[in-house]
Amino acid sequence: MLPVPPARTRRALPTSLLMGLLGLSLAGCSGLNNLSSQGYLYTRDSQPLQLSDEVQLRQGHMGLEFNPKPMWSADMRLHNERSDFSVSVPSEAYSGRSFFLASRESGLRYDIRAYWRESKEDRTERDSSESCTAPGFCSKSVRRLKCAGKTYRSGTDRYEKHLDDENCQEVLVTESGNFPDCPGTRPVRNRYQTYKLMVSLAFTNPASHQPPIAEFDGESQRKERLLETVALGACRAY
Repeated sequence: MLPVPPARTRRALPTSLLMGLLGLSLAGCSGLNNLSSQGYLYTRDSQPLQLSDEVQLRQGHMGLEFNPKPMWSADMRLHNERSDFSVSVPSEAYSGRSFFLASRESGLRYDIRAYWRESKEDRTERDSSESCTAPGFCSKSVRRLKCAGKTYRSGTDRYEKHLDDENCQEVLVTESGNFPDCPGTRPVRNRYQTYKLMVSLAFTNPASHQPPIAEFDGESQRKERLLETVALGACRAY
Protein backbone atom coordinates (compact mmCIF):
# COMPACT_ATOMS: atom_id res chain seq x y z
CA MET A 1 0.00 0.00 0.00
CA LEU A 2 1.23 3.46 -0.87
CA PRO A 3 0.37 6.37 1.46
CA VAL A 4 -1.03 9.44 -0.22
CA PRO A 5 1.64 12.16 -0.05
CA PRO A 6 0.70 15.27 1.97
CA ALA A 7 -0.07 18.49 0.15
CA ARG A 8 2.99 20.63 -0.43
CA THR A 9 3.19 24.38 0.04
CA ARG A 10 3.90 26.05 -3.28
CA ARG A 11 6.54 28.74 -3.36
CA ALA A 12 6.02 31.70 -5.65
CA LEU A 13 8.49 31.96 -8.52
CA PRO A 14 10.46 35.20 -8.89
CA THR A 15 8.86 37.66 -11.30
CA SER A 16 11.96 37.69 -13.52
CA LEU A 17 11.82 33.90 -13.88
CA LEU A 18 8.10 33.98 -14.68
CA MET A 19 8.66 36.57 -17.39
CA GLY A 20 11.48 34.51 -18.84
CA LEU A 21 9.35 31.38 -18.95
CA LEU A 22 6.50 33.35 -20.54
CA GLY A 23 8.83 34.65 -23.23
CA LEU A 24 10.10 31.15 -23.99
CA SER A 25 6.52 29.88 -24.16
CA LEU A 26 5.44 32.60 -26.57
CA ALA A 27 8.47 32.06 -28.76
CA GLY A 28 7.85 28.33 -28.82
CA CYS A 29 4.19 28.72 -29.77
CA SER A 30 5.12 31.23 -32.45
CA GLY A 31 7.61 28.84 -34.02
CA LEU A 32 5.10 26.00 -34.07
CA ASN A 33 2.67 28.05 -36.19
CA ASN A 34 5.19 29.13 -38.82
CA LEU A 35 4.10 28.69 -42.44
CA SER A 36 6.58 27.86 -45.17
CA SER A 37 5.80 28.42 -48.84
CA GLN A 38 7.60 28.46 -52.16
CA GLY A 39 6.94 31.03 -54.86
CA TYR A 40 8.28 33.68 -57.21
CA LEU A 41 9.22 37.30 -56.59
CA TYR A 42 8.31 39.60 -59.49
CA THR A 43 9.96 43.03 -59.60
CA ARG A 44 9.09 46.02 -61.79
CA ASP A 45 11.04 45.83 -65.04
CA SER A 46 12.93 42.88 -63.50
CA GLN A 47 15.06 45.36 -61.58
CA PRO A 48 16.49 44.61 -58.10
CA LEU A 49 14.21 45.47 -55.18
CA GLN A 50 16.19 47.78 -52.87
CA LEU A 51 14.46 47.45 -49.50
CA SER A 52 17.16 49.38 -47.62
CA ASP A 53 20.77 50.41 -48.01
CA GLU A 54 21.83 46.91 -46.95
CA VAL A 55 19.02 44.72 -48.32
CA GLN A 56 18.46 44.00 -52.00
CA LEU A 57 16.26 41.27 -53.47
CA ARG A 58 16.33 40.10 -57.07
CA GLN A 59 13.53 38.68 -59.16
CA GLY A 60 13.32 34.91 -58.99
CA HIS A 61 12.22 31.86 -57.03
CA MET A 62 12.14 32.40 -53.27
CA GLY A 63 10.96 30.76 -50.09
CA LEU A 64 8.68 32.61 -47.68
CA GLU A 65 8.27 31.92 -43.97
CA PHE A 66 5.92 33.75 -41.62
CA ASN A 67 3.42 33.14 -38.83
CA PRO A 68 -0.26 33.54 -39.85
CA LYS A 69 -1.41 33.75 -36.20
CA PRO A 70 1.32 35.13 -33.94
CA MET A 71 0.74 35.64 -30.24
CA TRP A 72 3.40 38.33 -30.26
CA SER A 73 5.65 39.76 -32.95
CA ALA A 74 6.92 37.24 -35.52
CA ASP A 75 9.51 37.32 -38.28
CA MET A 76 8.68 37.23 -41.96
CA ARG A 77 11.52 35.77 -44.02
CA LEU A 78 12.16 35.79 -47.79
CA HIS A 79 15.16 33.78 -48.92
CA ASN A 80 16.92 31.85 -51.65
CA GLU A 81 20.53 30.90 -52.43
CA ARG A 82 21.43 34.57 -53.09
CA SER A 83 19.45 36.50 -50.49
CA ASP A 84 18.11 36.08 -46.98
CA PHE A 85 15.85 38.87 -45.73
CA SER A 86 13.74 38.95 -42.57
CA VAL A 87 11.67 41.60 -40.81
CA SER A 88 9.68 41.58 -37.57
CA VAL A 89 5.90 41.90 -37.94
CA PRO A 90 3.95 42.83 -34.76
CA SER A 91 0.66 41.09 -34.03
CA GLU A 92 -1.13 44.47 -34.27
CA ALA A 93 -0.29 44.56 -37.99
CA TYR A 94 -2.53 41.52 -38.62
CA SER A 95 -6.16 41.69 -39.68
CA GLY A 96 -7.85 38.41 -40.56
CA ARG A 97 -5.86 36.67 -43.27
CA SER A 98 -3.61 39.63 -43.99
CA PHE A 99 -1.12 42.00 -42.46
CA PHE A 100 0.18 45.45 -43.33
CA LEU A 101 3.65 46.58 -42.31
CA ALA A 102 4.24 50.29 -42.93
CA SER A 103 7.69 51.44 -43.97
CA ARG A 104 7.79 53.95 -41.10
CA GLU A 105 7.50 51.03 -38.67
CA SER A 106 9.89 48.62 -40.38
CA GLY A 107 12.54 51.14 -41.46
CA LEU A 108 12.34 49.80 -45.03
CA ARG A 109 11.75 51.86 -48.16
CA TYR A 110 8.44 50.17 -48.98
CA ASP A 111 5.23 49.16 -47.28
CA ILE A 112 4.59 45.42 -47.21
CA ARG A 113 1.08 44.01 -47.49
CA ALA A 114 0.46 40.27 -47.21
CA TYR A 115 -2.63 38.23 -48.07
CA TRP A 116 -3.27 34.52 -47.82
CA ARG A 117 -6.24 32.33 -48.61
CA GLU A 118 -7.08 28.68 -48.26
CA SER A 119 -7.33 26.51 -51.37
CA LYS A 120 -9.21 23.32 -50.49
CA GLU A 121 -8.27 20.08 -52.18
CA ASP A 122 -9.50 16.53 -51.61
CA ARG A 123 -10.74 14.94 -48.39
CA THR A 124 -9.00 11.90 -46.96
CA GLU A 125 -9.83 9.19 -44.43
CA ARG A 126 -7.56 7.13 -42.20
CA ASP A 127 -8.52 4.41 -39.75
CA SER A 128 -6.97 4.49 -36.31
CA SER A 129 -7.86 3.84 -32.68
CA GLU A 130 -8.50 6.01 -29.65
CA SER A 131 -8.47 5.54 -25.90
CA CYS A 132 -11.75 5.06 -24.06
CA THR A 133 -13.20 3.43 -20.94
CA ALA A 134 -15.52 0.44 -20.73
CA PRO A 135 -16.84 -2.02 -18.13
CA GLY A 136 -14.55 -4.98 -17.63
CA PHE A 137 -11.96 -6.75 -15.53
CA CYS A 138 -8.77 -4.78 -14.94
CA SER A 139 -6.24 -3.56 -12.39
CA LYS A 140 -6.67 -0.02 -11.10
CA SER A 141 -5.35 2.26 -8.38
CA VAL A 142 -8.15 2.96 -5.93
CA ARG A 143 -8.38 4.96 -2.71
CA ARG A 144 -8.89 3.22 0.61
CA LEU A 145 -9.29 4.56 4.15
CA LYS A 146 -7.52 2.58 6.89
CA CYS A 147 -9.06 3.09 10.31
CA ALA A 148 -7.98 0.96 13.30
CA GLY A 149 -7.62 -2.24 11.33
CA LYS A 150 -10.66 -1.61 9.13
CA THR A 151 -10.51 -0.55 5.50
CA TYR A 152 -13.20 1.44 3.70
CA ARG A 153 -13.51 1.72 -0.05
CA SER A 154 -13.78 5.07 -1.84
CA GLY A 155 -17.35 5.88 -2.83
CA THR A 156 -19.01 4.16 0.14
CA ASP A 157 -20.89 5.82 2.99
CA ARG A 158 -18.38 4.55 5.57
CA TYR A 159 -15.52 6.04 3.57
CA GLU A 160 -17.18 9.47 3.49
CA LYS A 161 -18.11 9.21 7.19
CA HIS A 162 -14.52 8.59 8.31
CA LEU A 163 -12.76 10.77 5.75
CA ASP A 164 -12.09 13.56 8.28
CA ASP A 165 -11.17 11.18 11.10
CA GLU A 166 -7.63 11.97 12.32
CA ASN A 167 -7.13 8.31 13.26
CA CYS A 168 -7.67 7.21 9.64
CA GLN A 169 -5.13 7.19 6.85
CA GLU A 170 -5.96 7.45 3.16
CA VAL A 171 -3.92 5.14 0.93
CA LEU A 172 -3.72 4.15 -2.72
CA VAL A 173 -3.85 0.44 -3.51
CA THR A 174 -3.84 -1.49 -6.76
CA GLU A 175 -6.75 -3.88 -7.11
CA SER A 176 -7.85 -6.29 -9.79
CA GLY A 177 -11.55 -6.74 -10.33
CA ASN A 178 -14.59 -5.67 -12.30
CA PHE A 179 -14.80 -1.92 -12.79
CA PRO A 180 -17.18 0.25 -14.85
CA ASP A 181 -14.34 2.33 -16.30
CA CYS A 182 -11.47 0.07 -17.30
CA PRO A 183 -9.06 1.57 -19.87
CA GLY A 184 -9.62 0.39 -23.42
CA THR A 185 -9.55 1.26 -27.10
CA ARG A 186 -12.01 1.48 -29.96
CA PRO A 187 -11.52 1.65 -33.73
CA VAL A 188 -12.22 5.03 -35.32
CA ARG A 189 -12.11 6.66 -38.74
CA ASN A 190 -10.60 10.16 -38.98
CA ARG A 191 -11.72 12.42 -41.83
CA TYR A 192 -9.42 15.23 -42.96
CA GLN A 193 -9.65 18.23 -45.28
CA THR A 194 -6.51 18.66 -47.37
CA TYR A 195 -5.62 22.22 -48.35
CA LYS A 196 -2.89 24.68 -49.28
CA LEU A 197 -2.43 28.32 -48.34
CA MET A 198 -1.92 30.66 -51.27
CA VAL A 199 0.21 33.64 -50.20
CA SER A 200 0.75 37.03 -51.86
CA LEU A 201 3.04 39.91 -50.89
CA ALA A 202 2.96 43.42 -52.34
CA PHE A 203 5.75 45.97 -51.88
CA THR A 204 4.41 49.49 -52.44
CA ASN A 205 5.85 52.99 -52.31
CA PRO A 206 4.31 54.82 -49.32
CA ALA A 207 4.67 58.15 -51.11
CA SER A 208 2.56 57.22 -54.17
CA HIS A 209 -0.49 55.26 -55.26
CA GLN A 210 1.26 53.47 -58.09
CA PRO A 211 1.07 49.69 -58.58
CA PRO A 212 3.39 47.60 -56.40
CA ILE A 213 7.10 47.87 -57.08
CA ALA A 214 7.35 44.11 -56.49
CA GLU A 215 5.03 41.17 -55.79
CA PHE A 216 5.51 37.67 -54.44
CA ASP A 217 3.12 34.78 -55.18
CA GLY A 218 3.55 31.42 -53.49
CA GLU A 219 1.84 28.42 -51.98
CA SER A 220 2.44 26.24 -48.94
CA GLN A 221 2.86 22.50 -48.88
CA ARG A 222 -0.30 20.44 -48.49
CA LYS A 223 -1.74 20.58 -44.98
CA GLU A 224 -4.48 18.63 -43.21
CA ARG A 225 -7.30 19.66 -40.89
CA LEU A 226 -9.22 17.07 -38.87
CA LEU A 227 -12.94 17.38 -39.69
CA GLU A 228 -14.45 14.60 -37.60
CA THR A 229 -13.77 11.29 -35.89
CA VAL A 230 -16.32 8.50 -36.35
CA ALA A 231 -16.39 5.43 -34.08
CA LEU A 232 -16.29 2.14 -35.99
CA GLY A 233 -17.02 -0.12 -33.04
CA ALA A 234 -17.59 -0.38 -29.32
CA CYS A 235 -14.97 0.37 -26.70
CA ARG A 236 -13.24 -2.77 -25.45
CA ALA A 237 -11.32 -2.93 -22.20
CA TYR A 238 -7.82 -4.36 -22.37
